[in-house]
Order: sequence, then structure tokens, then C-alpha cells
Amino acid sequence: MKKVCPICKKNIPAGRNRICDSSSCRSELQRNWKETNLKVPEGFLSAYDYAKLKGISRQLVTRNCRDGKYPDAFQDPISGRWYVPKDSAKITGFVEKAERRRTRPLKATDSEWKKIVEAAALTKYSVNEYLIRVALGKKI
Repeated sequence: MKKVCPICKKNIPAGRNRICDSSSCRSELQRNWKETNLKVPEGFLSAYDYAKLKGISRQLVTRNCRDGKYPDAFQDPISGRWYVPKDSAKITGFVEKAERRRTRPLKATDSEWKKIVEAAALTKYSVNEYLIRVALGKKI
């Protein structure tokens, strides 16, 4: 599917450009950008506002919009901004933010660590491999 410039209706070369490279289209884009800078359609939230509301990043919102996870979300063809319906704030059918597991540091006193090192020395494994085998319940 070929991209078409929304201003002059000419084909756009492959890439991330939203408009063609002509100076008239560039000046029209700048003029439109200034006029519509703060106008959000009624009943919609900008991707930035939606992200603030949900506590997620704007990039995640735009990625979800591109993937079609927000019904009726649309991208302004000239400015490229995404607008999400206000009703989408109630959607909870998918994971918006993956919870990352925190790694907890292993805390051991000097005497405990000395016992671990001595126990590992009695085996053919290094201290790290010994700890991993113990944690996994494998044969030592």
C-alpha cells in the first residue's frame, strides 16, 4: 500500500515521512501545525494525555494505537498525532504495562559467605555454580 501525501495527494517515497518533500507541503504542514497545535477533537484524548491518565509512556500508547488495541483511535494525517477516545480509559482487556521483576541482591554476612565458600570448595563446582545448583535443588 502506497502512502499518499494528505496535502497534495502525491505518492510519498518509502520511509517514515507523512508528507512529500515539496516546499508547499512543508509550509502547509507548519501552518496547520500552528493552527491545530492545541485542538483535540471532542470526546478524544491526545496520546500524551491518555498516557498521563493511565500512568504509562506516550510511546506505549502510540504503539497500542498502531496495533489497533484502542477501538476508534485515529491518527491525524497531517500532524501525525494519535487521538484515543475517552471511553478507552475504561478498557482493561490487555496488559498495558508489563511488570518487571526486581532482582533482589543476595545478602549474606561474612561468616555465612565463608561457610558457602568452604562448602563449594568441597565440591567440583565454583561458588557461583554451587549456589545456583543449591537454589535449583540439583545434585551436588
